[in-house]
Amino acid sequence: MQEAEDESMDENLFEKSVLLIKTNRTVQIVSVLTALVLLSIPAYSMLSKSQTPDDEYQRELEYIVDFDSGFITWDSNSNLELNDDEVFSLKLSYDDFPEDAKAMNIVSIWVYIEVLDSQEDNEETSGLGCSVDSGEDALDSASLFSSTPNSQSEILETQYGTGTYMDLLEIPEFTTFPLITGYTVEEIEEMYETNEEDLVGEYNFEITGLVEAGDSTLQCERQDPSVTVDYTIELLWIDAMVMEWNDDSPWF
Repeated sequence: MQEAEDESMDENLFEKSVLLIKTNRTVQIVSVLTALVLLSIPAYSMLSKSQTPDDEYQRELEYIVDFDSGFITWDSNSNLELNDDEVFSLKLSYDDFPEDAKAMNIVSIWVYIEVLDSQEDNEETSGLGCSVDSGEDALDSASLFSSTPNSQSEILETQYGTGTYMDLLEIPEFTTFPLITGYTVEEIEEMYETNEEDLVGEYNFEITGLVEAGDSTLQCERQDPSVTVDYTIELLWIDAMVMEWNDDSPWF
């Protein structure tokens, strides 16, 4: 008897609820919004999971970076002879890169010059007194000017040999270096990579001969016709290898 009464009450309550929804506009709106919210919860959860990158967890890990590297010769001359104040100019572009360099991650240019006759100068002497007192040689020198598309430029002068690196990539700095955290592996790798846009442009190199003759004596005249220079321009490539760090990892 009691069960029948309870069932009758439930049916009446259900009918009243349905009637309320059908006749009350506010209740209808609230009911629809509630249903939409309930339906959106699992959908949002699935969408959030699908939009979260698979490598997002890597930001919580620590990494170290090791490098493989090498040089590719771009241009060189082992016997460049220059008169005093004579300028040798070389203008190159990305199109002039060696084909194998275009397939590598080029990050810097190494430019080196060496004065070949600084010790055994090619000065000439003339006069009756040269056999008695010919005077002394003076060291010749050469200057190097170089510039890259990113406006980096350098002027060097040497009596022997000198060189400079001209970076094409801004090396990233990390506050936690040598350990790196807060980034994915792909993001770290991209920080150590150049692209064609970084390399396109004009590269200028100028070598100037600075010839110096030694002091002549009363009966011996000294002259120096030229200076001989060796120069090399090389492209530095790197391959960054990002490795997860743990207490068992060796230091390189």
